[in-house]
Amino acid sequence: MALSLQSRACRWSAGCLLTLCFLGGRARAQQAPAAQDQTAGPVFTMDGSVALASLMSLADGHLTQMADLLAVLASGQARSGRWSSIREPLGEIGRRAVPAVLWFARPDGSYWTVGQGREPGNLAQRAYFPRLMAGQAVIGDLVVSTSTGRSVAIVAVPIRGAHGGVIGALGSSIHLDSLSLLLEREMSLPKGYTFYSIDSTPVGGLNRNLSLIFARPLTLGEDLSRAIREMLGHEEGVVTYRFLESERRMLYRRSSVTGWWYALGAVRPDTVPPHQ
Repeated sequence: MALSLQSRACRWSAGCLLTLCFLGGRARAQQAPAAQDQTAGPVFTMDGSVALASLMSLADGHLTQMADLLAVLASGQARSGRWSSIREPLGEIGRRAVPAVLWFARPDGSYWTVGQGREPGNLAQRAYFPRLMAGQAVIGDLVVSTSTGRSVAIVAVPIRGAHGGVIGALGSSIHLDSLSLLLEREMSLPKGYTFYSIDSTPVGGLNRNLSLIFARPLTLGEDLSRAIREMLGHEEGVVTYRFLESERRMLYRRSSVTGWWYALGAVRPDTVPPHQ
């Protein structure tokens, strides 16, 4: 089974082809046929772990880019603590980064979004909010958005005032479905392969199968539950299991950026379910 990935994570050669084979219990690379795509650029042979690293680099890269953009604003205009001064540059971040709801919050949990202005909800009860108010950045907390009801990953940074105290926070609620679709396009992932991420809860984050975003994998079948528990007990490895009437062989690795476990691998061709 061969996988061709066209990924911007291949920084050294834009448009490089990645061909991944799963043979036995180990993933390794094969030479891609030269006639497969004459316009795709140089062809490289790579271990399957490089394909997984590409997925992680792309996904974590989108999240850290958002964090960096928010941090720049937090150290500049946002130090005024005035929504009127923050709204426009925060909106500009939204035009430069992955699809998300961009927000500004005050220490009491009241918050404003670029699209709606002052929101009726409050963020103070969110598990990540005390960390923000303690001066810590947040990358990758999975929640259901208060303002939209969509499953999102939180990326947020504290705002420090003139005397160094935290006076609020800038944040983004990144749409997990939109980011999953973006990663699929960036990697040119063909039918027969899938990817996903989970956090330590575990709750599903990114997923090629959008219907599984924010699912709780330990409730989705005995064999998948066994594989997920094995993943959570290790930093990286390979698991094989049956799910949705197909056999899956997945490479996985834990990210130091988000704390998520990323998995990428093959769905057995003769049992490939629709849209996978």
